[in-house]
Amino acid sequence: MHVTNRRLVATRPTFSELRDSPIEFQRTEGYGHTLAEIWQQPHLWVDTARRMVAATPQWSELVSGSKAILLTGSGSSYFVGKCIATALQESTSRPVTAIESGELLMLGSAVLPPERPLLVVSFARSGDSPESWGLVQHLLDEQPGINHLLITCNPEGRLARAWGENGTDCDPRVRVLMLDERCCDRSLVMTSSFTSMAVAGLALAGSERYLDAVEALAASVAGLLSNSLTVVEEFPLESVDRMIAVGSGALQGAALEASLKMLEMTDGRVVTRAETCLGLRHGPMCALHNRSLLFLPLSSHPLRRAYQMDLLKEVDRKGLGGWKVIVGGQVPSEILAQRDLGLELPGLRGLGDEWVAIASVVVGQLLAFLRCRSEGLRPDEPAVGDSITRVVGEFTLHNLSAEVH
Repeated sequence: MHVTNRRLVATRPTFSELRDSPIEFQRTEGYGHTLAEIWQQPHLWVDTARRMVAATPQWSELVSGSKAILLTGSGSSYFVGKCIATALQESTSRPVTAIESGELLMLGSAVLPPERPLLVVSFARSGDSPESWGLVQHLLDEQPGINHLLITCNPEGRLARAWGENGTDCDPRVRVLMLDERCCDRSLVMTSSFTSMAVAGLALAGSERYLDAVEALAASVAGLLSNSLTVVEEFPLESVDRMIAVGSGALQGAALEASLKMLEMTDGRVVTRAETCLGLRHGPMCALHNRSLLFLPLSSHPLRRAYQMDLLKEVDRKGLGGWKVIVGGQVPSEILAQRDLGLELPGLRGLGDEWVAIASVVVGQLLAFLRCRSEGLRPDEPAVGDSITRVVGEFTLHNLSAEVH
C-alpha cells in the first residue's frame, strides 16, 4: 500500500487503539460490531469465494439456462448489483440489469427484462425485509418464466426459512445460497455483508480467474488494514459536512454505497450524493465547496480513467471543493493537492473495476466510521431517533393487480 497525504493534527484514537480496547469499552462506545465487521472482510471474501465455487452445481445451470439476468435487493443490497452488473454482462454475454426490489414491487412487469427464461438474483443481508420475500413471492405467483437465486447471510431469515433447504415453501424455481453467518452484520450499517455478497455475485461470471482475483483483492485490502492507517486517522473529516462520491459502471455502485454509509453513520449530518463521472458537470458540481469531500474510486480501465483525470483537473482548475479522497491500484501524484488523500493499493492493478469498487467501499466504511465518532455517535447504532433500523419494519405490500382509485 502506498499513501499520499499532508500530515494533519490527529485528535482521535487510532483504529488499533480502538480495536485493542476492552470489549466493555467497545460496547459502551457502541462501535465493537462495526469495527470488527470492517476488519473481517478480507478473510470472509476468501471463504465466500470458496463457498461459491463449491456450490457451482447449484447455480451454474440457472445462469447458463437464462436469457437475461436481473440483480435486485433493497438499499445497500441493491448497490451490490450495481457494483457487479457490468462485469457479469461482459462475462456471460447476457443482458444484466440491476433494479431495486422496491421499484420492482411498485412498477411490476413494466420494468422486467422481456427475455425468458429470466434469472432474478436477489441479495439480502437478513432476508427479513418486506421487499425481499414479498418480491420473490409475487414473481413466483405471477411470472412462471422466472427462476430465482437468493444470496443471503442469515440462515434464520425469512428467505432462508421459506425457500432454503427444507424450507416451508420449497419451489424448484428457487435456489438459496447461504454465506457464512458472520457476514450477517450485527451493526445497523452493512459492511462485510455488502462486500461479501458482491464477491459472491461475481462468481456467477464463471471466470477461471475468480479465485485468484478474490485472493488478490483480499490481500490488498488486508494490507491496507494491517498497515498504519495514520493518514486516514489524521484526515480532517470533522470539517466535512457534505460528500459527493463519483463513479461510473461498477464504481457507481461503490459511490452509491460509500454515500449511504456516510449518510447513515452520521445520522444525516453529513449530506451525501452519488454521481456519475460525466454527470457531475450537469449541476451537482455546484455542491463542491470548502467543507465538501469528493470521494472517487479510480478506474483501472484506461478510457474511464482518462475521463476521471480530466474531471479532477477541472475541479482543481476551478478551485472547487475542500478535500478529495481517491482510491485505486495506481493513484498519480499529480492529481492530488497537499490536503488530499490518495490511497494506492498496488494489488488492484490488473483487476477490473468491480474489484476496485469493493476495495473502495472499505475505504468509504473507514471514513464513515471516523466521521460518525467525530459527531459523538455510536457506529453500531448511529441513528439517534427511529428514522432507520437494521431491518426495515413491516409495511403493506399492495396487490399489483388491484385497481387503484
